[in-house]
Amino acid sequence: MTPGVSIDADAWMHRAVGLSATALPHPNPRVGALVFDRAGGEVGSGVHRVAGDDHAEIVALAAAGDAARGGTLVVSLEPCDHQGLTPPCTEAIITAGIDRVIVGALDPDARVSGQGVARLREAGIDVTGPTATAAVEANDPAYFHHRRTGRPLVTLKWAMTLDGQVA
Repeated sequence: MTPGVSIDADAWMHRAVGLSATALPHPNPRVGALVFDRAGGEVGSGVHRVAGDDHAEIVALAAAGDAARGGTLVVSLEPCDHQGLTPPCTEAIITAGIDRVIVGALDPDARVSGQGVARLREAGIDVTGPTATAAVEANDPAYFHHRRTGRPLVTLKWAMTLDGQVA
């Protein structure tokens, strides 16, 4: 970014988390991403909609095009650094010429956990975060629970009358 130009990182992270809430790409995590140009103007946004489709970072970078070069990426969850159904997001971020990445939360998936941030830093990208772990986890509790425990998050509802009978 241009010296002296800043973005309100908290407000934009809040927006990225909000974007991520618009999709349910099970079994993948909900992720939202925003791209800002050097002057701090928003030039792209994206969300990961369906497992196997482009991740939020890729969608946002594609929307931004060349304006992403030298800019900032705000992403709700740490970018992946492994080959799955899609290529690593870290490589796309590096190729796009992003100078700064703000990460909301680290990904608890063992294939990612800290490795995405480490790869970006190795490439000379300024990485800030995690900045909003609680908000990101609250937005996708089933994903975080499953990745940490290996078990699904189950919610039960029980209705009972005042005399103890199951309703």
